[in-house]
Amino acid sequence: MSHLATWLTYGFFVLCLALGWFAAGMLDYDGILRRPASRGGRFLLRLGVALVLAEGFRIFLSYVIGPLLDALVNQSVKGFKTF
Repeated sequence: MSHLATWLTYGFFVLCLALGWFAAGMLDYDGILRRPASRGGRFLLRLGVALVLAEGFRIFLSYVIGPLLDALVNQSVKGFKTF
């Protein structure tokens, strides 16, 4: 049986990847590409941009959500320390 933390890590990565894919879709690739590219080339460019943006979202959300999760976990662990 897999650990809950593993599934949450994968879920967090999928969330960041979805945010990156959505943000990459909002970019203007005609300004980036000098000539019209094939569908495969545009897809690979969007995939690469989505992966870079996903990493940025992962780092940003880790700094935003991380302290909140630490506070929540530390509160629940403090109750067990008395036993």
